[in-house]
Amino acid sequence: MVANEWAWLPTPRKEILPTIQAALRERFVFCDVIADLLSAACYEPCNVLLWGPGGHGKSEMALTALRALGLQDEEIFIQSFGEGMSEDRLWGGPDMASLDTCVRYDTTRSFLAPQYKVVIFEELFDAPAQALLPLKDVLTRRAFMNGNERVEMAAKVVIACTNKDPREFAEGSDAVQALLERFLLQKEVRWPGYEAKHYRELFAKVHRNSSMGGKQLQTMLSKVIAGLNEAKTFIMSPRMAIQSLEVVSNEAKIHGDNTVTAEAFRSIRFVQGMQSYTADLSRRIERQLPNEPIHIRLTDADFSHHDDGPLKTPRGEVPARISQSLKSRFIHCDEIVQVLTHAFFQPCNVLLWGPGGHGKSDMVMTALQELGYLENEIFLQSFGEGMTEDRLWGGPNIAKLDLCLEYDTDRSFLPYEVVILEEILDASSQALLPLKDVLTRRVFMNGNRPVPMRSQAIVACTNKDPRQFAKDSDAVKALLERFPLQLEVRWPSYDQADYEALFHKTNPDAGPDRRKLNRIYAHVIANLNDDRESGFQVSPRIALGGLRLAANSVGRHGRKKMIVDDILTIRNIQGMESYQRDVESLIRSALREGGVEVLLSDIDERAHQLQGKMQDINRKFAAAKDLDDEARGDVNDEAISDMVDLMSSMDALKHELQNLQVSDPMLVKWKKRSELAVDQVAAEIEAGR
Repeated sequence: MVANEWAWLPTPRKEILPTIQAALRERFVFCDVIADLLSAACYEPCNVLLWGPGGHGKSEMALTALRALGLQDEEIFIQSFGEGMSEDRLWGGPDMASLDTCVRYDTTRSFLAPQYKVVIFEELFDAPAQALLPLKDVLTRRAFMNGNERVEMAAKVVIACTNKDPREFAEGSDAVQALLERFLLQKEVRWPGYEAKHYRELFAKVHRNSSMGGKQLQTMLSKVIAGLNEAKTFIMSPRMAIQSLEVVSNEAKIHGDNTVTAEAFRSIRFVQGMQSYTADLSRRIERQLPNEPIHIRLTDADFSHHDDGPLKTPRGEVPARISQSLKSRFIHCDEIVQVLTHAFFQPCNVLLWGPGGHGKSDMVMTALQELGYLENEIFLQSFGEGMTEDRLWGGPNIAKLDLCLEYDTDRSFLPYEVVILEEILDASSQALLPLKDVLTRRVFMNGNRPVPMRSQAIVACTNKDPRQFAKDSDAVKALLERFPLQLEVRWPSYDQADYEALFHKTNPDAGPDRRKLNRIYAHVIANLNDDRESGFQVSPRIALGGLRLAANSVGRHGRKKMIVDDILTIRNIQGMESYQRDVESLIRSALREGGVEVLLSDIDERAHQLQGKMQDINRKFAAAKDLDDEARGDVNDEAISDMVDLMSSMDALKHELQNLQVSDPMLVKWKKRSELAVDQVAAEIEAGR
């Protein structure tokens, strides 16, 4: 090796190993082997592959080591690979200035740019062979043919990181096998054990100046985490453990007394990855705690932040504001209040998922507006199958399009403090991968210009189960790790009382008649839930929409009381299409149990309608007298047919009324009035016949 290659780092060669060791030991546990490996890669430059389960800080250790050696961030290139990786992205995208003459790439935006000394490739083996094969060639020849121009690769070291076992991938892919051979050094990054003492050592490095109370908390939390681990199914990663310490300690400050109690430990259920546990998580946590009451006093040294947060509202006011704003409008929102309080208190990103119609985005908007944000200060964007990088970063900067491909990032989420991303899991890998990069590094390279991400809290909402998507997509799995807090949003029950509570929150000043309507409608909806296959529930949005439509139906038709037809308007609400065939019988059955007054109103209305039909039939007979014999016969036949239908309807109405069971004295009187009215109409029909 020539002498000038030894001087590519600011740090002398003999100091590389001790420098990296010292830097990693400050922040990480079980890092000496990694320090030795990274020092070997930098000592006599060669490529290195770090692989192993997510959350163990592979990229963070690499960056920490490189910065300790004196490299600046602008000398380190970081890029995520994955299912959506393409040659275009790998080589920097098309060179717009030469696009009208030939296909060339803007390599100044790629890892080939001359300022980069080290390259970090994340999730390398998720990329398709179309990207891996040309990368292998360039790593071999250390040059890229950009059209007729030879672009030399200036970077001395390439560090690849992946959550996957490369041995498994190499067996089925020649492209992966060939690429693996270009990484001389390879190491699995995993703790040799996940015992309480290991987590305690990690916590001690994260909070070096902890008080005695802080150390007591770290010891207790370490035991809880180790007790939750299951060797074959779930191991809490270091990243998850650090976030668990964050939320437990923050819980003490959220309550205002800086005291950790047993309840604070349950907040780790919000940490990303804990969704793999079932409903017994709280009980499992309690089993790891001591039997005596817990009162651990913390000091300012135990927190990673000060009282004045980066958001508009001071931290001390966040819990009360979020609680008041949500509990005044929504039911079953206690856990939403807690997770959003943690997210905006810390602040950090949070993922809300669960069935549609439960107001996830609405609750977030309500909380943010209560925290002082105007609507135009909250960035809201919907993802989906059509989501592209162009849309994600604000669209191309048209003014520069003939020179280079830059984005108008002022139109993206990057300048906003708070962000809501809806249906994030519907997007393609091409959009999720660069988003994951920016959420990690908090900066977006817009061409050659770094654009900092100002977003302090990003709330992602989706109707889909992230656990299922993480199994099928590595891009989704990598992105989910950038949302430290996660919560499934659904009601614990969907009974009549739940819907009545919802209707009361929506209209707390409702009068007696409206409250009666709310009760009856809530009873009907709860019965619809019971008659459906497992997993279907009438969502709050459907319930409110149906109630509003039913109430409007009464007014639109000029009635004073609700009848069955008004409630049947729920069939037209989104999500109720599968009820089209049997919904009327289900609703009538429900009303016999909890809405007899609607059935009585319905009978009164139908009796009045039958009386009107009798009058129409009489008018037909009268009009037929002035017609010729043939025409008179046709009209009389039609009138007789209508009369037969009318008599059948009247018999059904009388039968329905007879079978209606009532016990309330007021309803008994109502039923008697209805019986008299029906008998009177029946007598008129009999006389008309």
